[in-house]
Amino acid sequence: MAEADLTPYLVVNAGLDGVQVPRAFVQPDGSITLNLSGHAIRHLAIEAAGLGFDSRFQGQPHSIWVPINAILGLVSREASDGLWFPENQPSSSAQKGLSEAPSLDGASEGDLKGPEKASGKKEKGRGRPNLTIVE
Repeated sequence: MAEADLTPYLVVNAGLDGVQVPRAFVQPDGSITLNLSGHAIRHLAIEAAGLGFDSRFQGQPHSIWVPINAILGLVSREASDGLWFPENQPSSSAQKGLSEAPSLDGASEGDLKGPEKASGKKEKGRGRPNLTIVE
């Protein structure tokens, strides 16, 4: 995704054991959407058990750890390209909540599916994304 100038987002079930994310940013449905772009994270480590990195939330540093079974999806903000992992979905009601949850920079899952203009063409990215509070 990064080579294609797309913003990679990791959608995580933060309610599972072993997930280390800032709890203040977890959605009511138990999910959190993390921006994985190069300017948003440092020290990315991908292992068989999960992935970890350092990031900042509201200017405060946090170490993130996400076990593989907590990953709900890896998608791009700008296009419909990505992977959803149905085997990791907590329930159909929680998945409905995920579709309504905003991401860290204000894009909804609808944006993740690739909004289309009236002409039927997909919109280009909105510029450099920033980590912000997800409410």
